[in-house]
Amino acid sequence: MNAAAPAFAHRIAVQLDALCAEHGLARPHLEWSKRMRRMLGRTRYEPTSIRLSAWLDETQAEATLRHELAHIAVGLGRAARREGPHGAAWRAWAIRLGTEAKAQAPLPPAYAPARQNSSRAWGLECASCGARFLRRRVLKGLYHRDCGPRHGLLGRVMRDTIDLVRAWADERPAREGA
Repeated sequence: MNAAAPAFAHRIAVQLDALCAEHGLARPHLEWSKRMRRMLGRTRYEPTSIRLSAWLDETQAEATLRHELAHIAVGLGRAARREGPHGAAWRAWAIRLGTEAKAQAPLPPAYAPARQNSSRAWGLECASCGARFLRRRVLKGLYHRDCGPRHGLLGRVMRDTIDLVRAWADERPAREGA
């Protein structure tokens, strides 16, 4: 176990051993990662390993372990390549291993710290009608489709955090004569 492993990590490792023995699968290496704040788990094939988010609660960890083990059971064989990572062969293994046969979990890791939304964006404004837009990347020649390429060129008005630019863009500019 590594330093990022949660308190119940030993129980999850024991469960992995039991599942592998019961279904005749080679036991993969089990890792825990504090960097996985949005993903629950990940499977690697060379060498075979399962990485779980250290931010999971025990119920999520059990379900994710079974989900990832189903990927290892299907492997890189012909069925996996033909059907994709969550095809019929994977779904059959997921059910056999006792988990829901869904590609995505309904919730992110239970104990993941809140993301700090410090990424930046541009606030753009139409020269003709004053409509406001948020863009992370600004290309030359952007224009407001409703006003057209001649009159609706978008000018850069502000650059700040996404939250502040979104608040600015959602404000409705006052119309002249209104």
